[in-house]
Amino acid sequence: MQHILFVELLGGIGDVLIALPAIQALARSHPQASVTVLTFAPGGQLLETDPLIDRVIYAEKGKADHTVQQLLNTQPFNLIVSDTNYDRIDKIIQTSNAKQVVTNLWRSPPPEQFVSDRFLEILLAEKLITPESIKPPTLHPTLEEIQLAQAKLDNPNRPIVVLCPDAGMQIKRWSEQNFVRLGQVLQEKYEASIVVLVGSDAEQATRIVESIGERSRLWQPGSLRSLAAMLSQADVMIAPDTGPARIAAAVNVPTITLFGPSWHQRYGQPVPHINLQGYLNCSERRIENFTVQECWYSGECPFEWDTCVNEILVESVVSAVHKIIDKIVKEKLN
Repeated sequence: MQHILFVELLGGIGDVLIALPAIQALARSHPQASVTVLTFAPGGQLLETDPLIDRVIYAEKGKADHTVQQLLNTQPFNLIVSDTNYDRIDKIIQTSNAKQVVTNLWRSPPPEQFVSDRFLEILLAEKLITPESIKPPTLHPTLEEIQLAQAKLDNPNRPIVVLCPDAGMQIKRWSEQNFVRLGQVLQEKYEASIVVLVGSDAEQATRIVESIGERSRLWQPGSLRSLAAMLSQADVMIAPDTGPARIAAAVNVPTITLFGPSWHQRYGQPVPHINLQGYLNCSERRIENFTVQECWYSGECPFEWDTCVNEILVESVVSAVHKIIDKIVKEKLN
């Protein structure tokens, strides 16, 4: 039997989901192979019930290179693919006895190409996957997880709209006032049930729910798997550029992602998902690598607002929601 190792050690929950189409394409292209994914917690738990993945191994942050070396010392692999090259990880992999090695899938995507598509393009060029193996990323909550999420949601009105006000960096977050106004408009327009994810600022999430009022509720933190199960029951997910938006997309829920410092045509998601960009012509934006932008290091926007995400109007998001809900209604009628 062939053994394939995919090393996903970029660090974020969203990074696991960016890599997932490539991981799943490799598995489909090598149906007789055993696929192992080496990644970080907690993102790896999303892959634990994937029928295409045989094993998920967790690396300790700060010691990823040691984990890679230890794994390669204890098990041979025919093919190793990695999406990163920091901490000598690429060098360690290249000195393995694997028949074929592909490192740093993150390399040089064009400005208008999604990073996930870049991964696939490189694997296609290396003849490691087939065009037929490429499909949207898919997560697999268990039936028990879905039933528990349904019970917690307690038969809400449709459409169910999930709002995620949190993000890993303040500079990526849309304002509290915008989320409140959005929830109010969606309730008035669609009689929507609003679910607000509780993130790092529980008080803010509570204020948003209280201000939106009727048919709005909090979703308390839990495992990523329970979050995926809940999101699988939603009709629309609205979030900044953060991991939960990608989780929603991977359980086949349309997303509206709000971009500011990161570039929507590089870090966004394909149709039917909608990517909205704040301040298209920012002179400080570095599309090739937004981690070198001034706002990334300082956490502060050099212009007159707190973050360019807030240039995205509530009306623009409502219009995007309308497109998604209108499509859902038409599909049900057909």
